[in-house]
Amino acid sequence: MFPDLIVHNARIATLAGDRAGAPPTALCAWNGRIVAVGRDERLLPAASGARVVDAGGRFICPGFTDSHVHLSSWAMLQSGRQVDLEGARSLAEALARLGAAVASVPPGGWLRGRGWDKNRWPEGRFPTAADLDAVTGEVPAAIPSHDGHSLWVNTAAMRIAGVTAHTPEPAGGRILRAADGVPNGLFQEAANGLVWGRVPEPSVDELVAALAAALPRASALGLVAVHNCEGGDSMEAVRLLRRERRLSVRIVRYPPAELLPALSGLSLGSGFGDEWIGIGGVKAFLDGALGAQTAAMLAPYEAGDDAGVLSMEADELLDLIRRATEASLAVALHAIGDRAVRMALDVFETVKEDWHGAWPRHRIEHAQHLTEEDVPRFGRLGIVASMQPAHMLADIDTCSRHVGDRSRWAFPLASLAASGAVLAFGSDAPVETMDPLVGLRSAVTRRRWDGTPLEGWYPEQKLTVEQALAGYTVGPAYAAGRESLTGTLEPGKLADFVLLSADPRAVAADELEQVRVVATVVGGRATYDPEGLFGAR
Repeated sequence: MFPDLIVHNARIATLAGDRAGAPPTALCAWNGRIVAVGRDERLLPAASGARVVDAGGRFICPGFTDSHVHLSSWAMLQSGRQVDLEGARSLAEALARLGAAVASVPPGGWLRGRGWDKNRWPEGRFPTAADLDAVTGEVPAAIPSHDGHSLWVNTAAMRIAGVTAHTPEPAGGRILRAADGVPNGLFQEAANGLVWGRVPEPSVDELVAALAAALPRASALGLVAVHNCEGGDSMEAVRLLRRERRLSVRIVRYPPAELLPALSGLSLGSGFGDEWIGIGGVKAFLDGALGAQTAAMLAPYEAGDDAGVLSMEADELLDLIRRATEASLAVALHAIGDRAVRMALDVFETVKEDWHGAWPRHRIEHAQHLTEEDVPRFGRLGIVASMQPAHMLADIDTCSRHVGDRSRWAFPLASLAASGAVLAFGSDAPVETMDPLVGLRSAVTRRRWDGTPLEGWYPEQKLTVEQALAGYTVGPAYAAGRESLTGTLEPGKLADFVLLSADPRAVAADELEQVRVVATVVGGRATYDPEGLFGAR
């Protein structure tokens, strides 16, 4: 078998437990799979008839996987079909952006946007329908927050949804109200659905167009795969792109847990699918978010006696985990607060004690706030810690404000790694940037965008660059049960890799932000190659 692609003159990190000594410098692939990794002098003689690429001495590692995205939401925002409020520095600035977009809403349509964060505003309060009414008038508007756990709507939207002073709060949800009991336009967690269910969904054609335009941006970030926490029309759009050969990023699906009966009835367990589209498991929510103060905490937040919201009771969660385990489906369980994380671990432990079959790659999404005693339970129970290091950039100040000294066990990356837990990193896009290199820098330096604190936020929890790289490569492959296909650069695995401008393991922490993606290759074909190193696709 002769390779059809040889990349040489590179510094290659296979992340497969590379031996000490001279690192491999060349990689050979055939038909989208790696057939050899070694030194130039051994592999270049096999170059006859192959496409030969000179990497110019730059760094190659496995391609990055984002372990937690909301793909269609990210694509719709990237496409400009929604108002982007990320970076709005005040309520007034957010309202100005929304007001400027009202004229473009078609008759009968809704104003859509996302990304506001009251924790970054000098006003320091949640926005209200009265604020929004002033710039939207009778155009209905529904605007999720930065973390997606709060929904800001105007009076026209509440009228369409039939929400009044007599509307009760659903279990696991909150309706913020004025003094007279009338909803003030701010909904949280399960209560979001009271209005959200009336907002028109984008059509499949709109999603296809948005994804087709946005996916090249993912490739430019070095991404070869994502774990998508969506279902329905989003996945129909992905399927159509695959059929048309326009899918440039591999997709592992984690649809809502409500689809568990359908998936188990068809025996579609974790791992079902092919190299491009597969099923990783199902997604469920156990609590809210720190920014909205709805993450379920063991002790109240610093200001007041509120300790957050649980989306389900322990017996409901136990039933879900048991049914999913019996169906060979992993559960990706959203749990941010330390109370939610502990409940999740307790339930996983209860199920595992009685389980004698193969243990699915169950995972806790975010796992942002832990206690010291719960950290080692991840490794002991075989629960993947699916975390988003870039969240730290926004949450350092928010943690200090809302949970104080308990922040010591927020994002305890190094402690989790030391305990033997598998770390799978992602972005939660569009909540944070999908750029894995931003997440890598955050995990390694634990500094804000402005470089503070200089020594890092709780610096004992910093990861090494190698550990952080594994969080975007080896960890996601394991989490999705795809370690035989991807995650490392070894013969037989998919030829999915990224070429970086420098070896991030060899540069100072202050210089990590200068490392950039030079090329991205999926299945032996370049999906991002501005320098034309790999020639025509």
